[in-house]
Amino acid sequence: MYKPIKHSLKGLFLLIVLTYVVCITYAYSKDEQSKTNELPLEISEKFYKKDAILKFNDAVKQWESKNTLQAIGLWNEALNVDSKLWVVYLGLGQAYSSIHEYTKSLEAYKHYLELAPQQAPDIKSVQESVSYLSHLLRFGEEQIKSKDYLSIVKTKHQGKEHYVRWDLNNDKPLKIYFYPANGIPNYRSEFQSAFLDGARLWQEVLPNLKFEVLDNTIPLKFQGKEAKKKETEIIDIAQIKVVFPSRFKVKGDPNNPLASQIDAQSFPIIRDKKNFRVLGVIMISPFIYYQSQIAIPLEPLAKLSFNDQIKKLKIIAAREVGHALGLWGFSPNPEDLMFEGEVSELKLSERDRNTMKKLYELDSTKEELVTNN
Repeated sequence: MYKPIKHSLKGLFLLIVLTYVVCITYAYSKDEQSKTNELPLEISEKFYKKDAILKFNDAVKQWESKNTLQAIGLWNEALNVDSKLWVVYLGLGQAYSSIHEYTKSLEAYKHYLELAPQQAPDIKSVQESVSYLSHLLRFGEEQIKSKDYLSIVKTKHQGKEHYVRWDLNNDKPLKIYFYPANGIPNYRSEFQSAFLDGARLWQEVLPNLKFEVLDNTIPLKFQGKEAKKKETEIIDIAQIKVVFPSRFKVKGDPNNPLASQIDAQSFPIIRDKKNFRVLGVIMISPFIYYQSQIAIPLEPLAKLSFNDQIKKLKIIAAREVGHALGLWGFSPNPEDLMFEGEVSELKLSERDRNTMKKLYELDSTKEELVTNN
């Protein structure tokens, strides 16, 4: 009679102990979770509300079917059901970015980083997106969506901010000098005409814009000091000088023959953000904004097919000549040719057109304006 009771008491004691251990473990895990503010990585009904998960899944299907607005609507509905379903913010960040709602995209990504578990697989890529969007929005989203970006293309001249442009009403072409490049690794003779094709893109906006290529073979007809003198004379009258170095470093060796030719003050640089290659650099001598030198290193181009080399070079040329013509700044809008990151099309956006057109319509009596007059 007592034996069963004894066992029952022992079993009850063990149950109490186990219950205590489970409670302590649960309380500890909850306490640790609250300390790290970390939600469960597993997306299941055990941790998140079923209706929110179902809406999330429906949104993913809409997103994959390219129904972006429907996906956004469903993801927001999911958050109304369960605001802690952190993975929703990843979808919203991508969707808002795809329709150029950059502020909303940034906010969504920030919420993701606040809620997502540390082991979430997209943490690093979202952090990169936050950094990118924060930089993109440094002038405000209105600057990205406005009809032009004229207000951010000023440059400093003698300590003051000025607009800079050429006098194109005198019917004189801009003189371009191409440094002889035969023998330079990865150089092709087609690069000169490709550069000119890119430069001429701005003639769509500036009908008075003309280019004249100076003959770089004239010095070859002379020898010694006379040859050097002739070369200097030609270079001195050039407004845009183009050099194709094999490589180029902004902070290069001052004893390097290329670097010694350049008295550089400004460096609007085109970079490929993925590989961090310098794709093009334009330099100006101090206070002479109507004499520019453009350097296009050939090593990055050499990694492309011939057709892609020509396409890329035209784009780089158009952008660097855009700077030389007076756009001494970058657009924050990825749709613009003059976007500060790498672009893939040789095409002027409406914002590019409007900005260049407005620059050349400015009233010099009302604006701080530097010209070649």
